Amino acid sequence: MSVRARKTFERVVVAAALALPLLALLAASGSGAGGAVVTPAAGASGSLSYRTSWIGNTWGYGDRRWMQIDVQALAVAPDGDVFTNAPWDESGGELGQYRDGDLVRHGGDSHGWGMMGGDAIALNDDYVYAAQTIVSLGNEEAKHRPTPPEGEVWSGVSRRSRADIREGVPFAGQLKFPGGSRLAFLRIARYAAKTDYAIRGLAADNSRLFVANPLDNRVQVFDARTMQPVAGFAVREPGRIALASDGSLWLIENSRGAAAPHVVHRSRDGARLGELALPSDAVAVDLTVDARGRVLIADNGVRQQILIYSAAPASGTDKASGAMQLTATFGERGGIYAGRAGMPGPRRFNGLTGIGVDHAGNLYVSMNGAGPRPRSAPDTYDGALLESYAPDGRRRFSLQALLFVDGAQFVDGEPPSVYSGSKRFTLDLTRGPGDEWTYAGYTADRFRYPWDPYFHLWLGGQRGMPMVRDVQGHRLLYTTDMYSAYLRIYRFVAGRETAIPAGLFALTHIDGAWPPGQPPHGEWIWRDASGRGDFSAAAFEQSASGGDAPPLRGWWVDSRGDVWQATQTDGIRRFSLQGFDKRGNPVYRYTALREYPMPAPFNHLARLQYSAADDTMYLSGSTPAQPFNQLNWNGAGSRLARYDHWHSATPTLRYLIEWPDVSGSEPSGSEPGGSEPLLISGFALAGDYLFAVEGRRARVRVYDQASGCEVGQLAPGKEVGSTSGWTDVPMPITAHRLASGEYLVFVEEDARGKVLMYRFTPS
Repeated sequence: MSVRARKTFERVVVAAALALPLLALLAASGSGAGGAVVTPAAGASGSLSYRTSWIGNTWGYGDRRWMQIDVQALAVAPDGDVFTNAPWDESGGELGQYRDGDLVRHGGDSHGWGMMGGDAIALNDDYVYAAQTIVSLGNEEAKHRPTPPEGEVWSGVSRRSRADIREGVPFAGQLKFPGGSRLAFLRIARYAAKTDYAIRGLAADNSRLFVANPLDNRVQVFDARTMQPVAGFAVREPGRIALASDGSLWLIENSRGAAAPHVVHRSRDGARLGELALPSDAVAVDLTVDARGRVLIADNGVRQQILIYSAAPASGTDKASGAMQLTATFGERGGIYAGRAGMPGPRRFNGLTGIGVDHAGNLYVSMNGAGPRPRSAPDTYDGALLESYAPDGRRRFSLQALLFVDGAQFVDGEPPSVYSGSKRFTLDLTRGPGDEWTYAGYTADRFRYPWDPYFHLWLGGQRGMPMVRDVQGHRLLYTTDMYSAYLRIYRFVAGRETAIPAGLFALTHIDGAWPPGQPPHGEWIWRDASGRGDFSAAAFEQSASGGDAPPLRGWWVDSRGDVWQATQTDGIRRFSLQGFDKRGNPVYRYTALREYPMPAPFNHLARLQYSAADDTMYLSGSTPAQPFNQLNWNGAGSRLARYDHWHSATPTLRYLIEWPDVSGSEPSGSEPGGSEPLLISGFALAGDYLFAVEGRRARVRVYDQASGCEVGQLAPGKEVGSTSGWTDVPMPITAHRLASGEYLVFVEEDARGKVLMYRFTPS
């Protein structure tokens, strides 16, 4: 069926009888419930009064600008232009150029044909050199274009015009890509896909390009114009490289080892000239040399500072003229965790990845909440900041892309807040679109709570999709992930923005060394028994059966703190809150688990929301008549049902809403352009309305909550370029009704590092 025909077919199905007992529902089959559901005409779908805004990115894409979601490396030109690089940005903005706090352009050719961005970047007067990797597109593709065979990765350097980084500048021996690509790429290394020997260091002047090759433990030297090899020298695990004005090199060495990296001074031919004496707790991740000859080190250890080394003057019998000593630091010691832990602000660094300086002495700093991406642990993709500081320490600008695979929830207060999985924002709703939000808190703390599941889970590691609940005087943050594999629980204490890991629901045993102490098999619940967020065998709760949990896609935490699970085919489970322990952690036990059979008309559940205030259950999923669509595996299904008086002796099915659940198609003779999938990815309740968001366009269908009739739709407005990325997580939408009657509807938007905020005022 075509998408257009399917849209015509969509309708609201309203129950005629409101007194059908739950037992009858459980016994019923098909799309109806014991013949009690009728099919009236669809509710009217009128135009709604709303505007579109966003949270979490400096730019909303209304003018086709967005700040990239990660910065792993930066290079700064003498005039202050900043060039950035990262392996991944959802919309292909891995390489960026920024000037005076504004975006000049993205580089492109870093998001196709298996090509990705990278972890290093350098420039000279004419060119920009960007480290990039190419991943395999399969053996068949490798026969026809220069891409790796299966199981292999290539790392190398693309050369681009500094005047326009979208333009590749060709050279003899480059890899040539099909499809009109202008990329000029030099392959440096090839290695197994399960390893990581990506280039993490580049430096260039007008005559030479220096490339850190960690696979061969070598710095390779190329002619900067011809790109032909001219020299090289051995270096153990070379990382970042910086050029001094005299042509010598400063290198981060031992960059892959368990021991702390070293910062070594070498001549251009590799001869060792000296080494900086770093503090014992320092973790050097980047370095640069300023116009005064000082060496600046980005320290991503507990200090979260820039360490500044200057040449010591010769005096008396001191013959060590020119030896570099630590003479100053820049940034608040402890970074974002100093003082009120988690509170962002000028010079409060968090996850340093890159530094650079311009000729005027302005400093440029990139951060992402964690530091350079790890080689053997999950990457949190926790957003990027690019900041600049004047020589007097004044912050010149801060560019922010703070959200990725992340939702948002409104919380009343003065001012009101919006929580994501790892951040808090404040709102000033008197301001214009995109200006209402201010970054106010970062809730993760990798130094104080290194065992936090956020830093260890490979799949679903993002801390997004938040549910904030104030229960019995405790503020709790519950978060789930893209795959519904876990439910993480955090608690707060006074005086901090950061949250303490308090609990974790796992559906099965987690392979690997983390977490220590977990049961050897089966589902479990962990609670922070020590108060330090760590794990011990005594802190785990497990069911009597010791088996895995049923597969599920739907989590929900109600206002009382009860945890609900909508399993795919085994009905519904509820873990009642058993109170709080002496640490302030919520307590859940398998002995308090209640299970509900699969309610008709469903045979497959995907989403669940329960309102404890009026004992109303909302479920979505699939029915035998409209079966589960495996191609839309993470969707909300084809039906939503409202059940009143859920816990009474006579719960009733009030209505069913039919939703599209169409997989889309590839181009064919009948439909030359093909069609995109059309599905609902999630729903939210607030006030008088139910909001359901489509999975590909962020278009929100608005329903009257009492009747189930559709009253209109919200779609991305011109403020965000009238477009959105996919909303492909199980909890992509939340909503809140303000005292003024205005509704705020938040929708996940990964394409350009933000969350959409629809401001809807009913007529």
